Amino acid sequence: MSPLLPQWKGLSPWSIVSFTFSTIRILVTNGYAMVPFVYTGWKQGFDSPWMLIGFVGVCLLILTSAIIDWAMFRYRLFDDKFGIRQGLIFKKAHEIPLSKIQNIRLEQPLYFRPMGLYSLVVETAGSKKDEAVLAAVSYQQAIELKQRLVNPQHSFDSGSDSRTETHQHSTSNQTGKEASQTNNQAPLVLKRMKSLLLFGFYQNNLFWFAIIAGPIIGQFDWEALANTDQALGVMHWYEQAIAVNMLLQFLFASSLIIGFYLLLSLISMAASVLKYYPYRLSLSGDTLHRTGGIIAKQNDALTQHRIQAIRFTQPVIGRFLKLWTINFKQVKGTEVEQVAKKHMLVPSMTREAIEALMPKLSGLVSMSSRLPHSYSRIHLGWFWRRGFLPLLIPMVNTLFLGLNPFTDLLWFAAICFVIGLYLRCRQWGYLHQGDDCWVHTGMLGQTWHLIALKKVQHVAITQSPSQKRKQLASLELGLASGALTIPYMPLDDARGIAERALAITAKDHTNWI
Repeated sequence: MSPLLPQWKGLSPWSIVSFTFSTIRILVTNGYAMVPFVYTGWKQGFDSPWMLIGFVGVCLLILTSAIIDWAMFRYRLFDDKFGIRQGLIFKKAHEIPLSKIQNIRLEQPLYFRPMGLYSLVVETAGSKKDEAVLAAVSYQQAIELKQRLVNPQHSFDSGSDSRTETHQHSTSNQTGKEASQTNNQAPLVLKRMKSLLLFGFYQNNLFWFAIIAGPIIGQFDWEALANTDQALGVMHWYEQAIAVNMLLQFLFASSLIIGFYLLLSLISMAASVLKYYPYRLSLSGDTLHRTGGIIAKQNDALTQHRIQAIRFTQPVIGRFLKLWTINFKQVKGTEVEQVAKKHMLVPSMTREAIEALMPKLSGLVSMSSRLPHSYSRIHLGWFWRRGFLPLLIPMVNTLFLGLNPFTDLLWFAAICFVIGLYLRCRQWGYLHQGDDCWVHTGMLGQTWHLIALKKVQHVAITQSPSQKRKQLASLELGLASGALTIPYMPLDDARGIAERALAITAKDHTNWI
């Protein structure tokens, strides 16, 4: 085994900055549960000198840890693997086979821009976190390593030091030309400010707002706020102008909900622009490249044959705007997007744009290029088996407590849950097209999952006693990106899809991943 890098190399001292911010980010990410305690303590007054001592001690520990991480980090590139050594007390040695590398991502955080440095992130199949991060590398070095890691078939002679240096120099020029060609070629998808603002609007997510805002809101003295002159004035106006009419009450409540959503959408829209602008998706050989980002510039790479499935998502607001989000699903746990471990995505796509993009991705295993307009729905037996269970809770409480505001609320919640189950059942379906299988899911929004049967690793057909009587079955299609299940479908259709998947994979000995 010959090394492509003649010796173990270390990182630039500027990587100390990256290690410091990474540690701080981990502390902040995992420390959101401390928000209410810190807020409560701050309201009571942090006047103890131990607070300052503790703060300085934490800063020194973070800085010391970052310096140790930089001093002990070494990496080396071989012809078939990428080696990494790190750690002082607990030493770690990673050997990453080049054939298992899933993605190579270039990032340029704000603090690296003045020096023109980047972070190169390596992700492998089956890992739930970044396998390797090379911080503070130059652009030329990052592009050269990226090309070698993405294309392990490119071999390099290592006979002598002079030949190695000459070959590496020529390779650097070659990879630089390839990177330049990738950047200069016409993009497959280019999204400007308007498209990204629309993406942030229809893809709004309330999860993190609830986590952060919930504990803080719980610290407010709502009784004192309700007794202020402003609050009493609003309540008086509401009783005089709104409470007199049910229609006005409904319109007022709807306006509050819409206003609250729009306020949160501003945060989501700003985050979308900061993360993706200017969005550019291009194709170099068999590799997709996504670039963009204002605060932290990103350059993601994904080979098409590693895509396990493609998901086309349209939330409820997206249905009104007729916009879709494309997600290229990879091996579970190794997605490109890092905030919530999302997949490499293409935002704000119309049906026409999708139909224009898909034929250009010739490296995909799936052959379908258009979103279907119809599908075969699953049997209503799925709903009848679950639809009445939520009604038992309000029914039992009503028998013992009678009708009161509490049981009325239970009935309202149960009915809403049953309606949601029905909508989900009516949106659950499938479509078999040759060597591809489409799965449709959703409730108010909708999602299409495009599965190339060649990527299926296992199939399972199950039947309950009631399904046997009705000639129904549940089909599970197992992929490296996760399993998809189609419940309560006709048995003949389940067998047809399963047999086709097995017939394709039986004669195909290539790596699924």
